[in-house]
Amino acid sequence: MRSVGDHINELPDDILVNILSRLTMKEAVRTSIISSRWRYLWRGFSGCLNFDDPFTMANSKWPHFNLKSGPINVERHKFVNWVNQVLSSLEGHCTEELRICFDVFSNHDIDNWIKFASERRVRRLELDFSRVVYNLRFVGQYTFPSHLEFYSSFRHLTDLSLTTVGITGEVLEHLLCYCCPVLEVLNVAESSSLASLKVSGPSLKLKHLKLNKLDNLKDLQLHAPNLLSFEYSGPILPFSFRNVPNLVDASFWGCFSAYIARNLCQHSIFLVQLHTLKLDTCHLLIGDSEYRAGRYLHDIPEMCHLKHLEIIGTPKVNDLIFCIALLEAAPSLYKFSLKLVSQYNYESYESVKTIKDQPYLSFTELRSIRVVELLGFVGHIADFELVMYLIFSAKLLEKIIIDPCTTWRAGTPRELIWRETAEYQSARRRAFELAAKFPLWEFVIP
Repeated sequence: MRSVGDHINELPDDILVNILSRLTMKEAVRTSIISSRWRYLWRGFSGCLNFDDPFTMANSKWPHFNLKSGPINVERHKFVNWVNQVLSSLEGHCTEELRICFDVFSNHDIDNWIKFASERRVRRLELDFSRVVYNLRFVGQYTFPSHLEFYSSFRHLTDLSLTTVGITGEVLEHLLCYCCPVLEVLNVAESSSLASLKVSGPSLKLKHLKLNKLDNLKDLQLHAPNLLSFEYSGPILPFSFRNVPNLVDASFWGCFSAYIARNLCQHSIFLVQLHTLKLDTCHLLIGDSEYRAGRYLHDIPEMCHLKHLEIIGTPKVNDLIFCIALLEAAPSLYKFSLKLVSQYNYESYESVKTIKDQPYLSFTELRSIRVVELLGFVGHIADFELVMYLIFSAKLLEKIIIDPCTTWRAGTPRELIWRETAEYQSARRRAFELAAKFPLWEFVIP
């Protein structure tokens, strides 16, 4: 009887290359040892070219991890050689995705990588040159080329992500309006050159826009009728949300998030259309006596279409009070996520009043919430009160997810280290103690 391998070997090369392109790049290269026929088949790879080395970057940022990488300059040289060797070996005419993520400075090589992406009609392009030392993110930043021959073939590009890449508003606007007619996703972060940006055009296909940590941005104009999601962290800018009629997902971080939270009533027309809202309240309460007096709790408009609310905040009682006020303003909410960013004991200088003592809350029944997620749980009195409030107020509540891992560690190499610490294990035990008091509800505790 003939084996499956025999049948596969009878397939023509173009079909085999198509199969290889559905694997990861490293998996495709490994097939070169199967036989002499397979030795060079991987060179026709047209799938996702993913050049990323997160553990080396993590070890450079946090050497105590001991991940066995060399000095960053040596690792940069090795990384650039790796990318150049693979790209020069490929023979296909198109590539689905090119993703290059490392702290590199080599302008000539990066120019060639962008040229490769243009020539191979890449659909998704991500360049992330985040610095090992965050404070140096604007020093020697690579500048995205402004001459047209580099991106004249970007007409197939649907997703563009640039982090720690200098790019001007003029270049971005030209890409959006003339060079990338089918671009649907744009992500720009930590760009030192972006001072002004106009996202506008009658044929603009853009659906998802992320603009983060743009310290030099002075002006932003949005006129994007197809935009579905928008994420922003940066300077406070007086831009309008009137020209984004289909926006349903909004995320705001940093000082701009505090600005939105302080002026929710002014943005009621925009808020009422949202299905998902993510806010960072860490900058809202510092020195804000008006908020501590309850002023903002009276100015929250009803968000009748909101399905998912995510808040990044601290374990302070006032942060949790603001969360509850938002919950009461969202009658159709299905999921509430609270991500705590600090493990410090704020109870030592909080008011003696706790959540249940606040005069500004109505504590009305939450009729639609089914899922609650609490990340960064420590076990403060306010943490317990919030969970108990949700259990007693949300009559349809089905699942409560409690994870003591903090937001800034989650998804990084530091997460694994943290989960082994005594602090994490102690918080986890308190989460199980809380769950034991409510056996009728489903608790998920990693």
